[in-house]
Parts: sequence; C-alpha cells; structure tokens
Amino acid sequence: MRKTIVRAFGILLSIGLMSQFLSVLPTQAALAGSGYKIFPVRTDLNINRGSATTTTVYIQNVSGAVENIQSLFNDFIANPNESGSPDLLLNGQTNAVHGLKQYVTISPMDFTLQPQAEEAVKITIAIPRVAAPGGYYGAVRFAPQTTSSQKNVNLSVSVASLILVKVPGNYYENLNVTSFSAAQNGNPRAIFTSTKKLQAIMVFQNTGQVQEEPFGKVVLMKGKKQINTFAINQTSPPGNVLPNSSRKFTVNISGASSIGKYTLIGNFGYGSRGQLVSATTTFWVVPLSWIIAFIILLVLLLFFVALWFRKHAKKSQSL
Repeated sequence: MRKTIVRAFGILLSIGLMSQFLSVLPTQAALAGSGYKIFPVRTDLNINRGSATTTTVYIQNVSGAVENIQSLFNDFIANPNESGSPDLLLNGQTNAVHGLKQYVTISPMDFTLQPQAEEAVKITIAIPRVAAPGGYYGAVRFAPQTTSSQKNVNLSVSVASLILVKVPGNYYENLNVTSFSAAQNGNPRAIFTSTKKLQAIMVFQNTGQVQEEPFGKVVLMKGKKQINTFAINQTSPPGNVLPNSSRKFTVNISGASSIGKYTLIGNFGYGSRGQLVSATTTFWVVPLSWIIAFIILLVLLLFFVALWFRKHAKKSQSL
C-alpha cells in the first residue's frame, strides 16, 4: 500500500514539473465626433477667490460641410459606474456644490465654421470672494445650432472639453481605498489557473471637498520576495476622483509565473500634503495542469484503496 501511494505521488510530481517546464486621454489629444475636433480634452486650473482666468478651447470642423455651431456649458457629476466618465447635467440641471457653470462666460456663443476651419473659444472663469474653497468642474460643449430656444441638444451630436478648477483655501481632503483585489479580465478572484491578463483593481472613494489624483505603486510579493512593481494612474492627464464619488483604477500585473500564494501591496498618495493610504490583498496561482494532476492522484488513491480493501476482504473470507 505504501509503495502504491509513493508511486502515485511520483506521477503527480512528474505532471506538475512537466507543466511548469512547458508552461487611464492624453493632454494634447483631439476628440473627434459629429464632424468636430477639439483640443484640449481637459483643462486643470487653480483659481484664487476673487480672481478670474481665461482658458481657450479650439474646435475644428473636420467635415466637408459648413457648420453653424453653438457653445454650451454644463455641470457634471461622476458616473455611478465608477469608470471616471462624467455624467453631464442637462436641461438646466446644476451641481449645487461643485458646479462650475455659475462662474463661466463663453465667447463666442455662436459661430460658423467652414470646412477644415478652426475657432478659438474663450472660457472665462471668475471665482467670487464668497465662493467656498474646494473643487469645481464642468464641460464646455459644442453642438449644431438649433432653432429651439432650449440649447441642450442630444449628447450624441456634440463634443465636450472638461474643465476642472481647484479654489485654494481650507478645504477637506480624504481619499480611501474601499476595494483592492486581484482579477483576470476584470473579474476579481482569489484563485487563478492561468497567469494571463492578471490585474490589480482598486476602488478609491473621495469623501473630501476637492477632486483628487491618486498615485503610487502596487507591489507583487511571493512570501518575503518582491517580484515586481506597477505604477497606477499613469495616463496624461491623470484620472481624477471627484468629491462624493468612487472611481475604479486597473493596472496589469505580471511576474506571478509559478504555483503558490501571492500578495499585492498597494501604497498610494494623494492630496496637497502628500497624504498616504495603503491596501493589501492575496491570491493563489494554481495551474490547471496541477488541478488535473491532483484529480488524477485522488482517483488513483481511491482506486488503490478500493483494490486494497477488496484484497483484504478476500483474505479474510479465505481464513
């Protein structure tokens, strides 16, 4: 019986060893849509209370027809799907706490663009002295002119450039990691049978008064050995987490190439004073070949155990 178990274990080890042997929009990008191309797609500003700043958004008519265009400005909030995409507020809706629309004037409001022509649209933001410190944001949007007095047309026929403003002062900053997990193709799991397309997914929640750009690294460990490090939020410009919202960030990970238990350690920074936050999670890599080998071993053990009991029963009957 002992020899049989040793042989079965040898089969498992051979299969395992054989299997191991074989085994976030750029800053200067243009956004095209509805025959329009705009630049920049996002602007970040710091404006003191009692001050005004003018920024420029360029729009080009890349269609072959003459376009009559209107300039609109909308507040937005974070999309609840944690993707970081803005959810524009239309039909006169505003963001009561962080809306930038109330402080904005645009020139020109209406204009005509010949094919391939470009227009420089000025957006002036005047922050009053009584404004609360913190974050404000909105989007300048360009759409075809309509005969309707209501200038909020469908988003599918417009393009927008985001503007995010920080008003310095004594505002509250707080960013937490509410979820940190290993995943494959976007699906969090604790055990992986393959090391292809592994990811670290972290969800940040902003309970402060200003938008935050988290930064930092995810460290992959196996036991006490550091395998690899991965930087997060490396897009240009970096992704923001808006106040009173959560946002998911994903980074591809590599280096978990053998069977075993791994640990992901996230060390992140944010805010005007370099505040720190951290998170940890673990996962296992168990190749499918090892699982198959284990099943084969289990079947063999059951078979030989049953065979042993059968022989033992025959011997007992003969006695």
